[in-house]
Amino acid sequence: MKIAVFSATGDQGIAQVREAAAQGHDVTAISRNPTRADLRDGVTPLAADYGDHDSLRAAMDGAEAVLLNLPSTSFQAAEPQIEAVRVIAKAAAASPTLRTLVFNTSMPVPDERMGIAAQDARLEMREILLASGAPVVVIQPVVYIDNLLKAWAWPEIDRENLIHYPHEETLDVCWICHADLAKLMVAAAERPHLAGRVFAVGGPEAIRGPDLARRLGAVWNRPLRFQTMPVATCGEVMASVFKSTASLDSATLAREMTLKYTWYNDPEDRPFYVDMGPVLAELPVELTSLEDWAARQVLPETA
Repeated sequence: MKIAVFSATGDQGIAQVREAAAQGHDVTAISRNPTRADLRDGVTPLAADYGDHDSLRAAMDGAEAVLLNLPSTSFQAAEPQIEAVRVIAKAAAASPTLRTLVFNTSMPVPDERMGIAAQDARLEMREILLASGAPVVVIQPVVYIDNLLKAWAWPEIDRENLIHYPHEETLDVCWICHADLAKLMVAAAERPHLAGRVFAVGGPEAIRGPDLARRLGAVWNRPLRFQTMPVATCGEVMASVFKSTASLDSATLAREMTLKYTWYNDPEDRPFYVDMGPVLAELPVELTSLEDWAARQVLPETA
């Protein structure tokens, strides 16, 4: 099958390119800078930009499936992306070859607007795609375990053996890895009969912070401990980390991250929990255990 992967040089897109190619699909890796794409056998790079609507239409030409990933609306202005989604949705609906478009929301998305800019934008994108008449499947991942290796989390893990994350200690979190998201995306692409469906997805089990630290510590041979980071502090940390690349100003970014993580910790909505049994009945993939994920990682160095 000919699969076009948008944002193919981001962490999520890279994993999807690798998974689709490993399964023998003919993959087009779409990015503003496709020279950074993983050009293994079966992968063709293609330049496109979300601000260049003609390039988006051209990138989808002849595709039988599209895996749609978008820049984070937590750090970037949403409106240009929403306009790009309108273009992609219209092109997908008119395509004579497209069997499935799989939209990765990259985050939990509620069913109604909550005044949280990132989630509200993703909800609008979802609505546009599902209303377009294109064969759309929506995949809504919870939170990525790979985030622990990023600049906002890893330095404290490395220097202080501390997982300092804005989750309450009693929060049930179904961490998912990028590789498993990729498996689920490709599985959805291969099942056009699922068009119109929305799947919340997570990892194979719910894990609380202290248990996460204990189990990762056992694999990485570190005396890891967990500490809840106040959500306001998280907003400040993320604003500092992304201030050079975000289009949003630091104050707005910090405020939005605080709103978002306040909702993530809501014990009634439980946005970080998902029962994967019914999902795997329709998207039959093998999910990665926490220990297997940890053992496969090349841990970053902290300067």
